[in-house]
Amino acid sequence: MDNLLAWIDSISIWSGKIFRWLGLILSLVVLYEIISRYLFNSPTIWAFDTTLMLYSMLFLFGGAFVLWEKKHIRVDVLFDRFSPSTQKTIDIIFYVIFFFPFVIVMIIYGFNTAYMSWEAREISNTSQWGEPVWQWRAMLPAGFALLFIQGIAEFIRIIKGKE
Repeated sequence: MDNLLAWIDSISIWSGKIFRWLGLILSLVVLYEIISRYLFNSPTIWAFDTTLMLYSMLFLFGGAFVLWEKKHIRVDVLFDRFSPSTQKTIDIIFYVIFFFPFVIVMIIYGFNTAYMSWEAREISNTSQWGEPVWQWRAMLPAGFALLFIQGIAEFIRIIKGKE
């Protein structure tokens, strides 16, 4: 079991370390657009959509890493006042009632949306660029799948009493 948890953790760590570089790329795209637009009066047709896509990927693929680091928002003011057994019960209830159902719905919805987008050969309607968007829509189920497997690892740790 510990090997499985270590393997899941390594996937989350790997994805976090790789996709965090999107923050730098995102900043460079925005900087390029600002320079092009305001210094050279030559805005791009691709920067807006690219920044949306990069930010979405950063957010989605960073979720599992952030969960592994235990950096998601939690109301510690109340939670820390409870006994460890009550905290464990609250965490179990949270994962069973909220986390897993939500993540599963997002994986299913994201897969269906990406598939329909691919089938329709959907293109972006927010810019003149008109790039295909099915691959970006596929990021939703992929990112939530990573979050799901890290959630399984965290849930097992809660059950076993290991934080």
